[in-house]
Amino acid sequence: MIYWLRLFGLLFLFVCIIAGIGYVLPRSYDFEVAQTINADPQTVFENFDTFPDWQPWSRWSTESPVIEFLKYSDEGKTMEWTDVRGKGVMKITETEPGEMVRVSSLYGQFPEMTSTLRVGSEGGFTVVAWHSVGSLPSGPFYGYFSPFFPNNMRAQYAESLRKLKLHCEKE
Repeated sequence: MIYWLRLFGLLFLFVCIIAGIGYVLPRSYDFEVAQTINADPQTVFENFDTFPDWQPWSRWSTESPVIEFLKYSDEGKTMEWTDVRGKGVMKITETEPGEMVRVSSLYGQFPEMTSTLRVGSEGGFTVVAWHSVGSLPSGPFYGYFSPFFPNNMRAQYAESLRKLKLHCEKE
């Protein structure tokens, strides 16, 4: 009996240590993805000025197999969706016409994420940079996922920007 109590105590102590480390690990993230596009900056900007313009290139599209519900409001400046993992809302909070769009995102139980899509010129090409900042929820295990979360988001953003490039260069 004492053997089992000691074993249980050691297992409990191990789980508490792992959870304690998870609580103190950083949860914040800050990353950027960029894409060069052979189109004029205004044409590129017009493809993300409102959320309905995101349809041909973003993962938030009615063509996406994971999106179950998608609705726009506020003249296309707000988008609500439901997918297989939960509900989300994105709002365009700031716009500098022809240059930048700032977006606030809430998804499930995650804290707010702020993203900026910026258009610039470089060597006769248009460069779009998509920058995001935020943090993962609190809890004992989210800290362990913080190194992987930005990598997953980077891949999704890169794919969307690749589609934006194809769409803009076709126009």
